[in-house]
Amino acid sequence: MNRSQLAHFMNHSGDPEETLTAASTEELGIIVDALYRNLDTPKPVLGAQDWYDLAVEELGRRSTPESPGAYGAA
Repeated sequence: MNRSQLAHFMNHSGDPEETLTAASTEELGIIVDALYRNLDTPKPVLGAQDWYDLAVEELGRRSTPESPGAYGAA
């Protein structure tokens, strides 16, 4: 996902938390990677840090099976 695609995604996705929660784990990985690469540029997309922080939190929730909000928890 290039800078233009990332900016379009972020600007047209609505609420970041809802968008990231609804994404599959594979999609979330792609988003996190794109955000990370974008943040490592001289001029990251406005809001990329907030999206990145939320996405990393969501990945963390999914990787902790004992947490009450984890996906697939019984």
